[in-house]
Amino acid sequence: MFADERKAQIVTYLNQHKRVTVAELAQIFSSSESTIRRDLQELEELGLLKRTHGGAIAVEVAGFEPTFQERNVQNSEAKERIGRLAASYVQDGEIILLDAGTTTIQIAKHLSARNVTVVTNSIAVAAEVQNNPGTHVVMLGGELRQTTGAFVGPFAEQMLSQLHVDLLFLGANGLYSGGVTTPNSVEAATKKAMVHCAERTMVVADASKIGQVSFVQVCSWACIDALITDKPIVNNTLAQALESAGVRVEWPQEARFDNRDY
Repeated sequence: MFADERKAQIVTYLNQHKRVTVAELAQIFSSSESTIRRDLQELEELGLLKRTHGGAIAVEVAGFEPTFQERNVQNSEAKERIGRLAASYVQDGEIILLDAGTTTIQIAKHLSARNVTVVTNSIAVAAEVQNNPGTHVVMLGGELRQTTGAFVGPFAEQMLSQLHVDLLFLGANGLYSGGVTTPNSVEAATKKAMVHCAERTMVVADASKIGQVSFVQVCSWACIDALITDKPIVNNTLAQALESAGVRVEWPQEARFDNRDY
């Protein structure tokens, strides 16, 4: 089989199955894994797929971004438990940075008893904490993305470059062995600026994000102190990456004795 024919069939297979590993493709096309990796690199450069650790996913999967309303009703129970646990790490007097997202809103809902400064780029988060008597709110400016209700872009990044916060709660669309990912490049750049200005960074994401890879990488696990999710990590590749990077993984106490779906 000619190389161009093989690459065309790889794209067709990926569009049908949405995700695939290098080992699977090597077996399907009776090729070496190094040959398949070169094919995937060339196809990614053409914008026909998105490479992941050990394989590839279809572009439509990598770039898919549900609306705020859609995400708000997905895994709402898990997000509430994550939010409650995450808020327990906040101490009075701290400056915390809350990324935009439906999970970070749940953190905001559990901060009413704290005397803190909340910095955020989220309209929904700011609205949630604005009436808390002990909360000082700092709103980041920038371009408003209607999909996420977040202010992003150069103006937001410029503000962040002048700040230093004690703790960042960072949202994500995908978590894999290589790090934290999100579908939009502008939003990813703002998230990176958030990580750079934080003393400590905790990723907050429910288990549906585990093993998923979105279009743009925000940061590697080396930049993260902890991951707060709703159940233990059963993805061995990700678990190993987290351990190697020294990332602490936390999940709600009630989930420790719930073996469903593990």
